[in-house]
Amino acid sequence: MNSRGVAGVLVASLLLSILASAYVLYQANGVPGYCKNAERKMLGDFLSGIKELAAKQRDVIGSGTPSGVTLETQYAYPSIPFFLSPSYASASYSTYDITVTIANIASDELQIPSSVILRGKALAATFNPVFSTPVSTFLELGIITTDGAYIDGSIVGSGEIILPFFDGMPSMQLYPASAGGRGVVIKPLDPTKNITITISGSKIPERAWKEYGKSTGYAVNYDRNNRTAKIEIPPNSYVLRSGISSFISGSAANPPNYLKPLTPTIQKSPGVVVVQAIDQYFNPARGDIELRFVQGSRDYTIQVPTSAGLTQVTLSDSYTVTGHELSVLIDVRSGTSVFVSKIQRAEGGIYEIAFAVTK
Repeated sequence: MNSRGVAGVLVASLLLSILASAYVLYQANGVPGYCKNAERKMLGDFLSGIKELAAKQRDVIGSGTPSGVTLETQYAYPSIPFFLSPSYASASYSTYDITVTIANIASDELQIPSSVILRGKALAATFNPVFSTPVSTFLELGIITTDGAYIDGSIVGSGEIILPFFDGMPSMQLYPASAGGRGVVIKPLDPTKNITITISGSKIPERAWKEYGKSTGYAVNYDRNNRTAKIEIPPNSYVLRSGISSFISGSAANPPNYLKPLTPTIQKSPGVVVVQAIDQYFNPARGDIELRFVQGSRDYTIQVPTSAGLTQVTLSDSYTVTGHELSVLIDVRSGTSVFVSKIQRAEGGIYEIAFAVTK
């Protein structure tokens, strides 16, 4: 081989070596950098999915209608011609138990204790990229945070306190396990003190709770040893709404815990008496609602709505309907008649409301 041929082989070998080194260098550094850029978009899509889930959770609780949800478990990496890159980043989902205590409250609509305890589940989700650090996200009572940053949502807004819970393990459908109510108007029992909302079992990190407090203006105290967050709410009137969106179809319905009058408790005859059975989350609940005459004039008649119109019933002892509401028309012909509507409470004991109808 002449010198010119040897030189050509050397040049080709050198070029091949340079190309090989460039390939290895890009595979080792360029591909991860390119994929990290893609992972930032994937993380944005992942967080958008959590926001959409939070919106669906509130819609299901508000409407009482099931809804499909999308929980993406894989996010595809873009292909890079001639280079090796991973196929997918993954995401995983789980639920965990939380307990919420609302204290220093009273209501003119219901006989509620000064401290109400509600239980349910929140959602934890983790985005697992190949080249970046995994990101844990929490959807707790409508609040969305990552490991250390507040993202979106609030327990309090526009004169409402909203406490949405999950039930079951994450799937692609949400069902209304406790939903469809209008809530209850609450006020501070002691108007000189704040209403407090204490969340036990919270997985939202302390740093994210601090960011939530700064963003919303509410004082938040976090006990890291007990994983408990306490939120101070100014002493005003609020509509307290709650409920459960369940990932489980046909989950057991909550029994009634309160009776809510939908008509005045003192009326002129003829009076329409409507009372609704609601559960501990203040949503309609199916149960046995009893109406009983207790004192006063016995000169009255009672009619109930049926498919054929109003039908008179005899209240020799009591009248009971099984459902969400009891609705009757009471006609008192002389004096005043007093009736009591009652249910057997889920938490034990009897809950009752008195109605008076006067000629």
